[in-house]
Amino acid sequence: MKLHIKQRYYKQSRVGREPIRFSVRQPRGVGTDIYGEVWLDPVLRKKQNADLKRALLKHEVDEIKVWGKGGSKGHTKARSKESKLIRTIGGVSGFWREIKRRERR
Repeated sequence: MKLHIKQRYYKQSRVGREPIRFSVRQPRGVGTDIYGEVWLDPVLRKKQNADLKRALLKHEVDEIKVWGKGGSKGHTKARSKESKLIRTIGGVSGFWREIKRRERR
């Protein structure tokens, strides 16, 4: 099972909404190659947010892998493998609070 995933960025920042989301398909059935796109907020392009981007992408890829193998608890499994950075943020509102804090520096 291979992942063929493209990264795309929104044109405008969507403050207050999910900073990352994905859309995938598996045309040949469970356990075969996965094709899709991961949409990122443009705020994640900045160098100062590279660690956040890396952690969020890892979470999404872990979730996609579980889905590709036929599992239904992808988010739960991905949460268990998250880095401390993402675990302590606390969801969407925490993510945007962290971005605001980093911009004030």
